[in-house]
Amino acid sequence: MVLNRVYMTPHGDEIIDLPNQESRVLSEKLRDLAENDTSDVLVVLSPHGVNLSKNIAVVNTENFQANTPLKDKYLYFNAKNERVLTENLIKSAPDITEELKFVTYSGDLSTFPLDFGSSIPLYFFRQRNIVLVGQSRIGDRDKLVNFGRTLCRVAGEYEKKVSIIISADQAHTHSEKGPYGYSPNAEKYEEVVKHCFQTGSFDDLYRIDQMIVDTGKPDSFWNLMVMHGILQESGKKMHLDYAYVEVYFGMMLAHSL
Repeated sequence: MVLNRVYMTPHGDEIIDLPNQESRVLSEKLRDLAENDTSDVLVVLSPHGVNLSKNIAVVNTENFQANTPLKDKYLYFNAKNERVLTENLIKSAPDITEELKFVTYSGDLSTFPLDFGSSIPLYFFRQRNIVLVGQSRIGDRDKLVNFGRTLCRVAGEYEKKVSIIISADQAHTHSEKGPYGYSPNAEKYEEVVKHCFQTGSFDDLYRIDQMIVDTGKPDSFWNLMVMHGILQESGKKMHLDYAYVEVYFGMMLAHSL
């Protein structure tokens, strides 16, 4: 098999609660993409799940469960682990992955909670088995890129069609109204990300000054380094479908061509 699709999706609850026109447009575009996805398995990389200091967590429980309260909805659903693919990934990247188990290896008690960075994107997709990957905010960018290349190879060699969801919100310092205050580097960070989509190369993001990342406060940067490796390995290009700022943080939607 070859890798089916790569998505970069936001996870702000606004794309489900729909408080404004921008959120409605982005939500509709994501819904269209998700409804036309033909994969058998979804790999989800979330910045709000398990975050380890040195490695990337790959969750290896039998089940997953979403219990995500939103303003106007409550997301509750279950998903199964695509265990063979999960364990293939762990074995293929022993230098950076950390296998995470919870309570027990199998059975009803082997159920790991889905964070909102996973449950909100998955809400839009037809239910299917998943692989859940955490985020590590390590400073070694090459290590993240190489993990992306490995993930791409493992997914591409799998017997089923696999799509990868890069769950990512952008800079969180667009406004003093937000919890992190204002920084002009929020806009600078997102301009670099948009430029990368336009050019088809994420080299500029790979080379971005760490101070811009630190003060712009995205949760996307580390997962986008992984995506950089996926795109290098697969040869795929990304199309930016929509981008806007929700009060203080940026949301972008993109998919591979």
